[in-house]
Amino acid sequence: MSDRLPLNALQAFERAARTGTFAAAAAELGVTATAISQHIRLLESRFGKQVFHRRPNGVELTDAGRDLFLRVAGAFAELSEAAAHLQTSALRPRVVISVIPSVGELWLLPQLAGLSDRAGIKVIEENEDPIDFANRGADIRITYGATAYPNQIVETLFHDRMLPVAAPELALQLADGVRDATDAQLIHTQWGPSYASPQSWSGWYQTMGSTRRPDPGKGLSVDRLVIAATAARQGLGVALLPETLAAADLTRGTLVAAGPAAAWMPLPYVMVARPAARMRQGAESVWKHLSTRPVRGS
Repeated sequence: MSDRLPLNALQAFERAARTGTFAAAAAELGVTATAISQHIRLLESRFGKQVFHRRPNGVELTDAGRDLFLRVAGAFAELSEAAAHLQTSALRPRVVISVIPSVGELWLLPQLAGLSDRAGIKVIEENEDPIDFANRGADIRITYGATAYPNQIVETLFHDRMLPVAAPELALQLADGVRDATDAQLIHTQWGPSYASPQSWSGWYQTMGSTRRPDPGKGLSVDRLVIAATAARQGLGVALLPETLAAADLTRGTLVAAGPAAAWMPLPYVMVARPAARMRQGAESVWKHLSTRPVRGS
């Protein structure tokens, strides 16, 4: 067997493992699905191992394939970072954290405030999953749910209920909390099509056993949780936030609870490790710090 590594085949394997289909891998690499299949057969022949179970709707990693994916994906991430370093002449960050919008501002940054050594930490905000760890140079991904990362190390950070919150001044005007709030005083967050009804005011009231269904057209509507939190701090109304994401504001007193926590979110917020045989030392310390943070609502 030649000592020369089949890099094209390994890249085809990494993309297929990450995307779950030969067609998706082919689209990313600009080749045909047949070419991807040929690369995979070459790889399996070379190493004498089956790396995928072929399914009608895609592929699934075997145990051997999963072990290879962790090592190969980590290696490609290292190569990508090395190329970026040569292009920018910048020092490599100690750890790169990719986080979904709002969770970075409302949860991650308050947690990093408790980390004594924050030198070299880079935080990037990205909305879509799965992310390409290699191209983004990310070590850790913080997101909602782990369905996009079936072959990677995942740790649950917290599983939240929805909590009504308001500025202290507004809360004093509402003798019975959010129950006294008019539809015009409720702040609505448009979560998008991937989130179910428990994240809406109607879902919260339904969980509380109430028949009230607030009209979103009468209140302020925003497209991100961090904007909802900011609007609530400004006294613009009562916002409905995941309990853990509201914790920093509740501790500072910039927001207060205007009702009980209710309506569990369908999925937990999670932390995903970059595919690699082992985590970089700098990333490992940050991972441990975040995974041991006290959480609300769990």
